[in-house]
Amino acid sequence: MTTVWEPPVLAEDELREIESRIVNAFATRSTDGLSVLGFGELGLAIGWPTEAPTMVVKRQTVGTPETVRADLDRMQQYHDALEAHDLPVLPTELRTIRLESGDDAGYVVQPLVARENLVEHLLPDITPTVDHPILIAIRDAVIGVVHDGPSGGLSVDAQVTNFAWDGSGVTVIDTTPPLVWKADGGPFYDVGNYLLAIPAPLRPAAMKITRQQGDRVRTGTGALTQTCVFLKRIELDQWVDAAIETFNDALDTPIERAEVEKLFREATKNFPLIKFMARIQRFWVTKVRRGEYQYFITNSFSGEIL
Repeated sequence: MTTVWEPPVLAEDELREIESRIVNAFATRSTDGLSVLGFGELGLAIGWPTEAPTMVVKRQTVGTPETVRADLDRMQQYHDALEAHDLPVLPTELRTIRLESGDDAGYVVQPLVARENLVEHLLPDITPTVDHPILIAIRDAVIGVVHDGPSGGLSVDAQVTNFAWDGSGVTVIDTTPPLVWKADGGPFYDVGNYLLAIPAPLRPAAMKITRQQGDRVRTGTGALTQTCVFLKRIELDQWVDAAIETFNDALDTPIERAEVEKLFREATKNFPLIKFMARIQRFWVTKVRRGEYQYFITNSFSGEIL
Protein backbone atom coordinates (compact mmCIF):
# COMPACT_ATOMS: atom_id res chain seq x y z
CA MET A 1 0.00 0.00 0.00
CA THR A 2 1.36 3.40 -1.00
CA THR A 3 2.05 5.77 1.89
CA VAL A 4 0.52 9.25 1.74
CA TRP A 5 1.97 12.04 3.89
CA GLU A 6 -0.29 14.86 4.98
CA PRO A 7 0.88 18.50 5.24
CA PRO A 8 1.91 19.50 8.78
CA VAL A 9 0.01 22.00 10.95
CA LEU A 10 2.22 24.07 13.28
CA ALA A 11 0.72 26.91 15.30
CA GLU A 12 2.60 30.21 15.62
CA ASP A 13 3.04 29.84 19.37
CA GLU A 14 4.55 26.38 18.85
CA LEU A 15 7.01 27.79 16.33
CA ARG A 16 8.07 30.44 18.85
CA GLU A 17 8.57 27.78 21.51
CA ILE A 18 10.76 25.80 19.11
CA GLU A 19 12.75 28.95 18.34
CA SER A 20 13.30 29.57 22.04
CA ARG A 21 14.57 26.04 22.59
CA ILE A 22 16.88 26.18 19.60
CA VAL A 23 18.38 29.50 20.67
CA ASN A 24 19.04 27.95 24.08
CA ALA A 25 20.71 25.01 22.36
CA PHE A 26 22.99 27.42 20.48
CA ALA A 27 24.06 28.98 23.77
CA THR A 28 24.48 25.77 25.78
CA ARG A 29 25.55 23.40 22.97
CA SER A 30 23.09 20.97 24.47
CA THR A 31 20.05 19.31 22.91
CA ASP A 32 18.22 19.07 26.25
CA GLY A 33 14.56 19.89 25.66
CA LEU A 34 14.78 18.96 21.98
CA SER A 35 13.81 15.77 20.21
CA VAL A 36 16.64 15.52 17.66
CA LEU A 37 15.74 13.29 14.71
CA GLY A 38 18.70 14.06 12.49
CA PHE A 39 22.03 15.85 12.36
CA GLY A 40 23.05 17.85 9.31
CA GLU A 41 26.43 19.45 8.87
CA LEU A 42 25.27 22.85 10.19
CA GLY A 43 21.80 22.09 11.43
CA LEU A 44 19.41 19.78 13.25
CA ALA A 45 16.11 18.14 12.36
CA ILE A 46 13.85 18.65 15.39
CA GLY A 47 10.86 16.45 16.15
CA TRP A 48 7.73 18.25 17.36
CA PRO A 49 5.93 17.91 19.69
CA THR A 50 8.96 16.86 21.70
CA GLU A 51 7.33 14.01 23.64
CA ALA A 52 5.60 12.39 20.63
CA PRO A 53 6.73 13.98 17.35
CA THR A 54 4.37 14.14 14.40
CA MET A 55 6.42 16.60 12.37
CA VAL A 56 10.00 17.60 11.64
CA VAL A 57 11.13 21.23 11.97
CA LYS A 58 14.41 22.51 10.54
CA ARG A 59 15.68 26.00 11.30
CA GLN A 60 17.26 27.69 8.30
CA THR A 61 19.58 30.68 8.14
CA VAL A 62 18.96 34.04 9.81
CA GLY A 63 19.06 37.24 7.81
CA THR A 64 17.11 40.28 6.78
CA PRO A 65 13.47 39.58 5.98
CA GLU A 66 14.28 40.14 2.30
CA THR A 67 17.19 37.67 2.14
CA VAL A 68 15.36 35.00 4.14
CA ARG A 69 12.30 35.38 1.96
CA ALA A 70 14.51 35.03 -1.12
CA ASP A 71 16.01 31.82 0.29
CA LEU A 72 12.59 30.33 0.96
CA ASP A 73 11.24 31.45 -2.41
CA ARG A 74 14.17 29.70 -4.10
CA MET A 75 13.37 26.54 -2.14
CA GLN A 76 9.73 26.71 -3.21
CA GLN A 77 10.83 27.18 -6.81
CA TYR A 78 12.99 24.10 -6.41
CA HIS A 79 10.13 22.02 -5.01
CA ASP A 80 7.90 23.08 -7.89
CA ALA A 81 10.60 22.20 -10.43
CA LEU A 82 11.18 18.72 -8.97
CA GLU A 83 7.48 17.93 -8.94
CA ALA A 84 7.13 19.23 -12.49
CA HIS A 85 9.68 16.53 -13.39
CA ASP A 86 7.62 13.86 -11.60
CA LEU A 87 9.78 13.66 -8.47
CA PRO A 88 7.51 14.15 -5.44
CA VAL A 89 8.62 16.29 -2.51
CA LEU A 90 7.43 15.63 1.03
CA PRO A 91 4.66 18.14 1.92
CA THR A 92 6.57 21.17 3.16
CA GLU A 93 5.55 24.42 4.82
CA LEU A 94 8.09 27.25 4.62
CA ARG A 95 7.78 29.63 7.56
CA THR A 96 9.53 32.69 8.96
CA ILE A 97 9.73 34.08 12.46
CA ARG A 98 10.66 37.67 13.29
CA LEU A 99 13.48 38.00 15.83
CA GLU A 100 14.04 40.83 18.32
CA SER A 101 16.95 42.00 16.18
CA GLY A 102 14.58 42.69 13.30
CA ASP A 103 16.01 39.79 11.30
CA ASP A 104 14.02 36.72 10.32
CA ALA A 105 14.76 33.04 10.81
CA GLY A 106 13.50 30.64 8.18
CA TYR A 107 11.91 27.31 9.07
CA VAL A 108 11.08 24.19 7.09
CA VAL A 109 8.18 22.15 8.54
CA GLN A 110 7.38 18.63 7.29
CA PRO A 111 5.38 15.61 8.45
CA LEU A 112 7.34 12.96 10.31
CA VAL A 113 8.29 10.02 8.08
CA ALA A 114 8.16 6.68 9.85
CA ARG A 115 11.45 4.82 10.19
CA GLU A 116 10.16 1.98 8.00
CA ASN A 117 9.75 4.44 5.12
CA LEU A 118 13.24 5.96 5.30
CA VAL A 119 15.54 4.52 2.65
CA GLU A 120 18.61 4.81 4.88
CA HIS A 121 16.92 2.58 7.47
CA LEU A 122 15.50 0.11 4.95
CA LEU A 123 18.70 -0.74 3.08
CA PRO A 124 20.75 -2.15 6.01
CA ASP A 125 18.17 -4.93 6.45
CA ILE A 126 17.96 -5.83 2.76
CA THR A 127 20.38 -8.08 0.88
CA PRO A 128 21.94 -5.91 -1.86
CA THR A 129 20.74 -6.89 -5.30
CA VAL A 130 21.16 -5.36 -8.73
CA ASP A 131 17.91 -3.79 -9.96
CA HIS A 132 16.40 -3.53 -6.49
CA PRO A 133 13.22 -1.39 -6.81
CA ILE A 134 14.62 1.31 -4.51
CA LEU A 135 17.80 1.62 -6.59
CA ILE A 136 15.78 1.75 -9.79
CA ALA A 137 13.47 4.40 -8.34
CA ILE A 138 16.40 6.61 -7.30
CA ARG A 139 18.11 6.12 -10.66
CA ASP A 140 15.02 6.93 -12.70
CA ALA A 141 14.16 9.92 -10.51
CA VAL A 142 17.64 11.41 -10.98
CA ILE A 143 17.73 10.78 -14.72
CA GLY A 144 14.28 12.33 -15.05
CA VAL A 145 15.28 15.47 -13.15
CA VAL A 146 18.89 16.37 -13.95
CA HIS A 147 19.46 18.71 -16.84
CA ASP A 148 21.77 21.62 -17.60
CA GLY A 149 21.75 24.02 -20.49
CA PRO A 150 21.54 27.60 -21.77
CA SER A 151 18.16 28.15 -20.12
CA GLY A 152 19.31 26.87 -16.72
CA GLY A 153 19.37 23.59 -14.91
CA LEU A 154 18.05 21.33 -12.19
CA SER A 155 19.52 18.55 -10.08
CA VAL A 156 18.88 16.64 -6.87
CA ASP A 157 21.03 15.67 -3.92
CA ALA A 158 20.47 11.95 -4.40
CA GLN A 159 22.09 10.56 -1.26
CA VAL A 160 19.82 7.87 0.14
CA THR A 161 19.32 9.79 3.39
CA ASN A 162 17.28 12.30 1.37
CA PHE A 163 14.63 9.82 0.21
CA ALA A 164 11.52 8.18 1.63
CA TRP A 165 10.11 5.01 0.10
CA ASP A 166 6.31 4.94 -0.13
CA GLY A 167 6.03 1.34 -1.31
CA SER A 168 6.24 2.10 -5.00
CA GLY A 169 8.52 5.09 -5.47
CA VAL A 170 10.77 7.62 -3.76
CA THR A 171 9.90 11.02 -2.31
CA VAL A 172 12.48 13.72 -1.57
CA ILE A 173 12.55 14.64 2.11
CA ASP A 174 15.48 17.08 2.18
CA THR A 175 15.82 19.83 -0.41
CA THR A 176 18.58 21.93 1.15
CA PRO A 177 20.29 23.43 -0.73
CA PRO A 178 17.86 24.00 -3.61
CA LEU A 179 19.61 22.71 -6.73
CA VAL A 180 17.91 24.87 -9.33
CA TRP A 181 19.93 27.44 -11.20
CA LYS A 182 19.81 29.94 -14.01
CA ALA A 183 21.84 29.82 -17.21
CA ASP A 184 25.59 29.69 -16.61
CA GLY A 185 25.10 29.39 -12.86
CA GLY A 186 25.75 26.46 -10.55
CA PRO A 187 23.41 24.59 -8.23
CA PHE A 188 25.52 25.32 -5.17
CA TYR A 189 26.63 28.78 -6.21
CA ASP A 190 23.96 30.57 -4.20
CA VAL A 191 23.98 29.16 -0.68
CA GLY A 192 22.06 31.95 0.97
CA ASN A 193 23.41 33.03 4.35
CA TYR A 194 25.23 29.79 5.15
CA LEU A 195 28.63 31.27 4.32
CA LEU A 196 28.18 33.46 7.42
CA ALA A 197 28.84 30.29 9.43
CA ILE A 198 32.55 30.50 8.60
CA PRO A 199 35.12 33.34 8.82
CA ALA A 200 35.08 35.88 5.99
CA PRO A 201 38.74 35.25 4.98
CA LEU A 202 38.00 31.53 4.60
CA ARG A 203 34.77 31.85 2.63
CA PRO A 204 36.47 31.69 -0.79
CA ALA A 205 38.01 28.33 0.19
CA ALA A 206 34.65 27.05 1.43
CA MET A 207 32.97 28.30 -1.74
CA LYS A 208 35.53 26.47 -3.86
CA ILE A 209 34.63 23.20 -2.14
CA THR A 210 30.93 23.99 -2.53
CA ARG A 211 31.27 24.73 -6.24
CA GLN A 212 33.17 21.50 -6.82
CA GLN A 213 30.27 19.65 -5.21
CA GLY A 214 27.78 21.57 -7.33
CA ASP A 215 29.57 20.95 -10.60
CA ARG A 216 29.54 17.20 -9.94
CA VAL A 217 25.75 17.01 -9.93
CA ARG A 218 25.21 18.75 -13.26
CA THR A 219 24.83 15.34 -14.93
CA GLY A 220 22.95 12.19 -14.08
CA THR A 221 26.23 10.32 -13.83
CA GLY A 222 27.62 12.90 -11.41
CA ALA A 223 24.53 12.96 -9.21
CA LEU A 224 24.33 9.16 -9.02
CA THR A 225 28.06 8.92 -8.34
CA GLN A 226 27.38 11.05 -5.27
CA THR A 227 24.65 8.58 -4.27
CA CYS A 228 27.31 5.86 -4.22
CA VAL A 229 29.78 8.05 -2.32
CA PHE A 230 27.23 8.71 0.42
CA LEU A 231 26.32 5.03 0.64
CA LYS A 232 29.88 4.59 1.84
CA ARG A 233 29.58 7.55 4.18
CA ILE A 234 26.66 5.98 6.06
CA GLU A 235 28.46 2.63 6.14
CA LEU A 236 26.39 0.92 3.44
CA ASP A 237 29.40 0.02 1.33
CA GLN A 238 27.82 -3.37 0.63
CA TRP A 239 25.30 -1.57 -1.62
CA VAL A 240 27.80 0.33 -3.74
CA ASP A 241 28.56 -2.31 -6.39
CA ALA A 242 24.87 -3.14 -6.85
CA ALA A 243 24.04 0.56 -7.11
CA ILE A 244 26.78 1.19 -9.69
CA GLU A 245 25.57 -1.67 -11.86
CA THR A 246 21.93 -0.62 -11.60
CA PHE A 247 22.71 3.03 -12.32
CA ASN A 248 25.09 2.28 -15.21
CA ASP A 249 22.39 0.27 -16.97
CA ALA A 250 20.67 3.58 -17.80
CA LEU A 251 23.66 5.96 -18.08
CA ASP A 252 25.55 6.92 -21.23
CA THR A 253 28.63 7.73 -19.16
CA PRO A 254 29.19 4.97 -16.59
CA ILE A 255 30.08 5.41 -12.95
CA GLU A 256 33.54 4.11 -12.08
CA ARG A 257 34.15 2.48 -8.69
CA ALA A 258 37.58 4.16 -8.55
CA GLU A 259 35.91 7.57 -8.88
CA VAL A 260 33.52 6.74 -6.04
CA GLU A 261 36.46 5.83 -3.80
CA LYS A 262 38.34 9.00 -4.76
CA LEU A 263 35.37 11.26 -4.00
CA PHE A 264 34.75 9.48 -0.70
CA ARG A 265 38.33 10.20 0.36
CA GLU A 266 37.84 13.86 -0.59
CA ALA A 267 34.60 14.04 1.41
CA THR A 268 36.26 12.63 4.52
CA LYS A 269 38.72 15.52 4.29
CA ASN A 270 36.34 18.32 3.28
CA PHE A 271 33.60 17.84 5.89
CA PRO A 272 35.97 18.17 8.88
CA LEU A 273 37.61 21.15 7.17
CA ILE A 274 34.32 23.03 6.84
CA LYS A 275 33.53 22.32 10.49
CA PHE A 276 36.96 23.51 11.56
CA MET A 277 36.28 26.78 9.72
CA ALA A 278 32.90 27.05 11.43
CA ARG A 279 34.44 26.57 14.87
CA ILE A 280 36.85 29.43 14.22
CA GLN A 281 33.92 31.68 13.31
CA ARG A 282 31.97 30.59 16.37
CA PHE A 283 34.91 31.51 18.60
CA TRP A 284 35.22 34.91 16.91
CA VAL A 285 31.50 35.69 17.14
CA THR A 286 30.92 34.47 20.70
CA LYS A 287 34.22 35.10 22.48
CA VAL A 288 35.62 38.14 20.68
CA ARG A 289 32.51 39.94 19.45
CA ARG A 290 30.32 38.68 22.33
CA GLY A 291 27.53 37.93 19.90
CA GLU A 292 25.34 34.93 19.06
CA TYR A 293 26.50 32.21 16.67
CA GLN A 294 23.28 30.89 15.17
CA TYR A 295 24.43 27.66 13.55
CA PHE A 296 24.85 24.16 14.91
CA ILE A 297 28.21 22.54 14.29
CA THR A 298 27.57 18.82 14.50
CA ASN A 299 29.09 15.42 14.07
CA SER A 300 26.40 13.79 11.97
CA PHE A 301 27.86 10.33 12.63
CA SER A 302 28.01 10.43 16.43
CA GLY A 303 25.03 12.74 16.94
CA GLU A 304 26.95 15.38 18.86
CA ILE A 305 27.04 19.16 18.84
CA LEU A 306 30.67 20.17 18.54
